Amino acid sequence: QVSTRELRRKDDEMKNIRVSALLHVGAIVAVDIFFHFFYILTLPSDLKFVNRLSDWSLAGLAYSNLVYDWVKAAVMFGVINTIARLDHLDPPQPPKCITMLYIFAETHFDRGINDWLCKYVYDHIGENHDNILKELVASITTFAITTLWLGPCEVVYIWSLFNCFGLNFELWVQKFFQLGPFTKLEAKLSGAMSRRIRAAFGAMNFWAIVLYNILALNSLEFALLVTKRLLVVGFPVSTLSIWFITYCGVQLIKERERILAIEEEEKGDKAKVE
Repeated sequence: QVSTRELRRKDDEMKNIRVSALLHVGAIVAVDIFFHFFYILTLPSDLKFVNRLSDWSLAGLAYSNLVYDWVKAAVMFGVINTIARLDHLDPPQPPKCITMLYIFAETHFDRGINDWLCKYVYDHIGENHDNILKELVASITTFAITTLWLGPCEVVYIWSLFNCFGLNFELWVQKFFQLGPFTKLEAKLSGAMSRRIRAAFGAMNFWAIVLYNILALNSLEFALLVTKRLLVVGFPVSTLSIWFITYCGVQLIKERERILAIEEEEKGDKAKVE
């Protein structure tokens, strides 16, 4: 990109850059407020205090820690991306919002490193990610390199193990439900009902992503406390109510993705006609 001689702006590119810059100024203010007034990073270290919190407060605290980390990453990469675009570069995009994540394959905070790992390790070994054995080898190799990059220690080992398991478990479940009886059953269901069933699994996946990643952000003790309260102590009222609200959120995300996919398809059809 640096070697490109003819530098041209796309339509409305400067407008988009200005909007992006304003959004990141707002994100910087949000990070400053979170850091100085919300104490969401320090509260999990006081286990005596968090033990006294309600199930809802504890779940909100765990979720807020991931939101803060995403906003921080969005600021770091977004500001640099905006400046790079002024220099006619096309840098990696900021990380996907944590609220929009319910699939382990899309869980990453540094898209540049993720793209590099996918290109040279994960996609190179796993190919089309359809073979269970190849996927297992590819994910283990990828997380082994990530562990070395993060710095080997107990928390990083546990974080890598659980996220590697989550990535493979998604494929195992997908393969299981692709068996004859399940595909025939899904074929009889309406599109809306099929999305509801998938969203129910997606809601559980979302909280698995939250619980696995607060290991790296906070501590093993805090992650175990949240898991115990949400799955054991809070069952069934807190567990099912939080799961239901998350299910509604995943439904909204899936509906948004469906609409965007339809719009992209329509744009492609118009381009072919022209």
